Amino acid sequence: MIKRSILCLAVAALCATGLAAQTLTVWDFKYGEVNGAQIPMKQIDALFEQRHPGVKINHVSQPNDTYYQIVQAAASTNQGPDVVMFHPGTRAYGFGDVLVDLDPYIRDVRSQFTPASIKMCSQDGKDGAPVKILPLTMQGFGIYYNKAYFKKAGLDPEQPPKTPAQFLAACEKLQAAGFVPITVGQTYTIDFMLRMFAAEAFGPNVRGLIDGSAKWSDPVFREAVQFTKTLADKGYLEKEGFSRPYFFDASDKFAAGGGAIFIGLLSDVCNWKAFADKLGTANVGYFPLVNFPDAKYKDTQVVQPAGIGYGVMTWSRNQKLAADYAKFYTAGEGAGIYTSARGALSPNTSVSGKEAPPALKSIQQYLKGTLADDYITIFSDYTGYEDDSNRVIDQLFVTGNLTVDQFITEYQKLIEGKH
Repeated sequence: MIKRSILCLAVAALCATGLAAQTLTVWDFKYGEVNGAQIPMKQIDALFEQRHPGVKINHVSQPNDTYYQIVQAAASTNQGPDVVMFHPGTRAYGFGDVLVDLDPYIRDVRSQFTPASIKMCSQDGKDGAPVKILPLTMQGFGIYYNKAYFKKAGLDPEQPPKTPAQFLAACEKLQAAGFVPITVGQTYTIDFMLRMFAAEAFGPNVRGLIDGSAKWSDPVFREAVQFTKTLADKGYLEKEGFSRPYFFDASDKFAAGGGAIFIGLLSDVCNWKAFADKLGTANVGYFPLVNFPDAKYKDTQVVQPAGIGYGVMTWSRNQKLAADYAKFYTAGEGAGIYTSARGALSPNTSVSGKEAPPALKSIQQYLKGTLADDYITIFSDYTGYEDDSNRVIDQLFVTGNLTVDQFITEYQKLIEGKH
């Protein structure tokens, strides 16, 4: 009996050791949202553990504002988590040397992802380059509005103000009725607006800004910048909001009825579902941008083929298991759970959501039309310098420290690398 007990203890000890060896540590900037992304993420992690007996997921939330500095610190010591969430694009490409090439692990699911999302998740965004990240969402930007407030202000809630004149008139009526016309969050609101206006000015040719075949001085884009200044000068862009975090104070304010219009995302956060859950599905309207008279690409929808995704770090001792985890989130059962819970748009064509409410139907309709890549992904410096610098320029502009022409000049210098 004593020998048997000793043997059982020894087996238990070995099992415990095995379990510890199969712990996967995951870092991301969403897990800390206790009432948001963390809920489905916990469900997915538990299901992965159930499907992989003896595996434990150590899911760690990292702060959003210093996230990439923290990842860089781990990379500098060549140790840290097994799996890391990234924004595919310029932010991620600089970490290519510490990200595992996922091609050998995704042969069975690669065809499920849209070609554009695979390209964006490959090193330097190049076709045929090693796939470094598996995309969980696609992303984009657009204009949400509170239909109930529009109706109270004497506006037709089913006819969004899609020309500059209509938009300014709507803001004036909303303000007169006592509503904040446009709820703002720091410079992200301006940044996202300008991405939409770039889509309208350059359409599918937005990448011409790299080779010089397109310039920020384009007349349509300049008109859009002047329009943005008019919105700020008239107070339609909520001035108090420029010191308010966009994620998630600004979006929460709009969702709580704190404004009539919000420049939001399409997928996962600050999106149609976050607003519909609070305001009611029937009260959330959507359109992709304001159409300027001379614009060639009217009603163009800004799209990032991949919004967020997971990569496996080269120092991981469990690279295959880590790759399986990334696949489970993006191409397995986890993808369906996350999409349904968060209202995410998945670049995985095998993932289907529930019946679409009105706002999502509008988004889906625009996604069938003219699309433009998100211009932020075209900057050539993979350190993320431009991604940060353009928001500084935005701040200087809306606070009156840059004229329209100075603003455009600074944007042109930025994309040409003259910094």
